Amino acid sequence: MLKGKGITLKPITEEDLPALYEHLVNVENRGEFFPSSFTPMSQLRKELAEHGFWKDDFGSVILTDTEAGNIVGQMFWFKTVQYLNELEIGYIMYDVTNRSRGGMTEGLKLLTRYLFNIKPVNRIRLCIATENGPSRRVAEKGGYRHEGTQRGAWWNKGRIYDMELYAITRGDLESG
Repeated sequence: MLKGKGITLKPITEEDLPALYEHLVNVENRGEFFPSSFTPMSQLRKELAEHGFWKDDFGSVILTDTEAGNIVGQMFWFKTVQYLNELEIGYIMYDVTNRSRGGMTEGLKLLTRYLFNIKPVNRIRLCIATENGPSRRVAEKGGYRHEGTQRGAWWNKGRIYDMELYAITRGDLESG
């Protein structure tokens, strides 16, 4: 577990699956910018049994409220492309009452530091829809630098979006 002041990042366990599944099938809590596809419970159980949502090139953790222990969000990391020495992080705060309160920024900082400690990568990136102001603020408060706009890079919910590329390097983290 990675403990912060207000949130804790933890691996997903069998006990977490029912509550996590309820968040995953609730498309109302996803907002405009998180994909609305479903993952069946059988697939979640299979992935948990096979690799615990943690492999060499992909991982996922849940965010829990440090006080109550409830699942409030989820974070993912994955290898971007074969020829780059980087990872990408994605995230969602399922509990809308916890949005814009600093929990995701805290989670991003914890996961970023952890990944740099365990993975031989030099950079971690975030790709954020241009219109997603709250997520862009999470990136900036998390120490990520804006590197540019990826025009027409993402299709979601019937629309094509420009994406903003943010990144942090190992050196940025060490010097910051």
